[in-house]
Amino acid sequence: MKYRTLSPMQKNQIVGMRKAGMKYKDIAEVFSAPCSTISTILSHWKVHGSLESLKSQCGRPKKLSERDFRVLCHAVSSNRRHTLVELANLVSVSRTTVRFYLCELGFRNCIAPKKPYLNVKHKADRLAFARAYESWTFEDWCNIIWTDESSFETGKNPQQIRVWRKAYEKYNWDCIAPSFKSGHSSVMVWGAFTGFDKSPLVIIPLDKRSARDFVPIVYEGVLSGFYFLHDDPEQLILMEDGAPVHRSSLPLQWRRAHGIEKLFWPANSPDLNPIENVWMVVKDLLKHHSRPNSKLEMIEKIQSVWDTISIEWLRTLISTMPYRMQAVIAARGGSTRW
Repeated sequence: MKYRTLSPMQKNQIVGMRKAGMKYKDIAEVFSAPCSTISTILSHWKVHGSLESLKSQCGRPKKLSERDFRVLCHAVSSNRRHTLVELANLVSVSRTTVRFYLCELGFRNCIAPKKPYLNVKHKADRLAFARAYESWTFEDWCNIIWTDESSFETGKNPQQIRVWRKAYEKYNWDCIAPSFKSGHSSVMVWGAFTGFDKSPLVIIPLDKRSARDFVPIVYEGVLSGFYFLHDDPEQLILMEDGAPVHRSSLPLQWRRAHGIEKLFWPANSPDLNPIENVWMVVKDLLKHHSRPNSKLEMIEKIQSVWDTISIEWLRTLISTMPYRMQAVIAARGGSTRW
């Protein structure tokens, strides 16, 4: 019988036999074990007074000491963007060894999902919003006019950031790559939908993106008909994010003049707007098309994809709203998977 197969009960019996005066050789014969194994067990008992921490001496010794192990855990937890080289240099072992220990701890090197930056006020507003509407039903959310603008660029190659995280930490604040609003787009479009219909797609020219232009192009051009042709427009509520063009005085005056109610919307919260999922799908589908050679060709391709979107799928997106509210509450206003 090998040493590692001796059970805790057998080890205690060995100690008891020795206390009773039995010789090492006799004890070894009882358990069919080498005398060296019996000696190791009894020596540990004499030094430590117990057998609880006695472990097999088989196999290679660990490459990291307990101190190095603690240093590695602290380093990964405090800075998720450490590279393997930096971590290996920190504890003076190979990158392969570091990767092995991190995998044992449940860490994987993953691409950080891009999410808008959320400060304390953003989180508080998001949490208040989710708590205010957590009791809304699917039918309630169907009466929201979900609107948004989206930019479509060609040849864009965003940098990916890798972080060390565990499986359940994907959307933790230190495991995401915050995105900030910046830059210009090649083509900008506006779209809207409710649980009952989808608006025509609006192309917003590069030189027509001010509030003065937004009202005639979007509000009067499409939103007015989309809103008032509804069977019961008084039940509808307009959703818009906090873009400057939505907050300026001219759009505000137009909405008031036409009696259109607007839903309060927390800043930096695209994960709560289902139309963001629509834009994501449109952009993914465009990747399967040949690369457009002109802006006009790009517009045609965007329009063709928009036309294929069904109201049934849009209603499926709307049905996720109660779950989005729950996710925000669970994250205390932080980022969610949506």
